[in-house]
Amino acid sequence: MTPETVLNVFIDANILLLVACLVWTAVLAIFPLIGLRGTFRAQLFLLNGSIGTIILCPIFVYLFSGWTSQHSLNISDLVVSNYLNGNFHMDAVRLELALGFREEIVREITSLKSLTAQILVGTFAAISAALFFRLLCQGRRLLAQLNDSYLLKHIGNVYILVSDEVSIPYSTRGLTRRYIVIPEETLTRQLDLKIAITHELQHFRQKDIEWEFFLEALKPLFFWNPVYYIWCAQVRRLREYACDQTIVNRSSYGIRAYCECLLRASRSQAKSNLSRRTRLPSVALVDMCDSEKSKRSLLRKRILMMTNEHGNKGSKLVSALASISVFGIVFTTSVLMQNPKDWSHDRLMLSTIINLERMNTINRVSR
Repeated sequence: MTPETVLNVFIDANILLLVACLVWTAVLAIFPLIGLRGTFRAQLFLLNGSIGTIILCPIFVYLFSGWTSQHSLNISDLVVSNYLNGNFHMDAVRLELALGFREEIVREITSLKSLTAQILVGTFAAISAALFFRLLCQGRRLLAQLNDSYLLKHIGNVYILVSDEVSIPYSTRGLTRRYIVIPEETLTRQLDLKIAITHELQHFRQKDIEWEFFLEALKPLFFWNPVYYIWCAQVRRLREYACDQTIVNRSSYGIRAYCECLLRASRSQAKSNLSRRTRLPSVALVDMCDSEKSKRSLLRKRILMMTNEHGNKGSKLVSALASISVFGIVFTTSVLMQNPKDWSHDRLMLSTIINLERMNTINRVSR
């Protein structure tokens, strides 16, 4: 795989991330209009599915690349076709420059001949390496904390640990085992202990730990893209809403007891900085935001959601149609972004027009 191919794939992935985010936002805006405002599990499924779509689309495009190139299914050929049909007017040379702009940028960056390209690539590589190293260090610290904790109970491959180094319950996983880590002080409040374990078990059922690992693994590549941070914030918000909604609807704890448990956990975390180092990769009872203001805001929204929403289950058919729509739009976008593999008839016509214009210019100058 050439450097040009790698860079083109990277650019396509960032564009698809933006498109998927826009489509998902539009679908989310439609949900309240059809009575699905409180379908947080469906929304979380749709959002996670959109992320999966970004990964699957390049595979499908590769499988159908021969067919798409044969039928000129890309933005470049479509623009040229509309130009030749007279649907819009533009100087042919400028049109060719515009169509080749991305290819020129890719060639400039991968060649590393200019100082700008060298600074850009060097800065990106340095930040990516630093973020990757930071993730490894966090994983190592988390592993050390798990080893220093003592076992309270295990159910199958779920191990419930107790630690004096944390101030808030959280869950994480290894290759084969899943862990729920409980602060020592929580053992003195049996109801809080049950709520915390139930909460983290629900995160396991929703596959939130795996998605958290996946999102953090993407950070060294997408750290520069604002859409990535919007996406992560939406995922972390919806997974808590979905988890809270499921527990409140299915358990006998009641909304009051559940909210009081969240408030005590938040106050306990505010008094201690011990759990901040285990923020990643894990999912906590109360989200470990970078700022205290963000944490309070999310906790307030969670409490309001539980007291205002009534657990609308929504329609599986609507969720399936929404998922198909997102996949279809993202897949179509990924197909249209592909570079033409061969010179089509329309591209040859455009090249001929450009050559004729240049010859006409030369003849006028020679006269």
